Amino acid sequence: MSVAAPQPNPTRIKGRLLPWAGALLLSATGAASALYYLTGASEPSSEVAAVAATGADGEAPMVRPPSFEILFSDGDRGLMVYEGYVYVVRLGDKMPNGRRMIGFQKRDGNWAAVTL
Repeated sequence: MSVAAPQPNPTRIKGRLLPWAGALLLSATGAASALYYLTGASEPSSEVAAVAATGADGEAPMVRPPSFEILFSDGDRGLMVYEGYVYVVRLGDKMPNGRRMIGFQKRDGNWAAVTL
């Protein structure tokens, strides 16, 4: 009586490498995205010249500060209307004019934003 012996399968190596290649690709993609997240986007090079917009007579344009209105506040957060949308603003949030919210005050019956 003879016993069947396992025979080598030439496609067996391909079957093992495919999952490892997928895992390696997934790991490399995850590492690259984590590195990009930690380092952030690179700043434009200093060789790129900034072009300033000018008015009709060559003078600097008038930049209008963003207009927003605070409807209500409970001390730590408030409701702000900006360009037709209502936002919930908390202490430390960035305002449309680029400043940070540090508090709310009631002045003349209206709420005002205290920014830094």
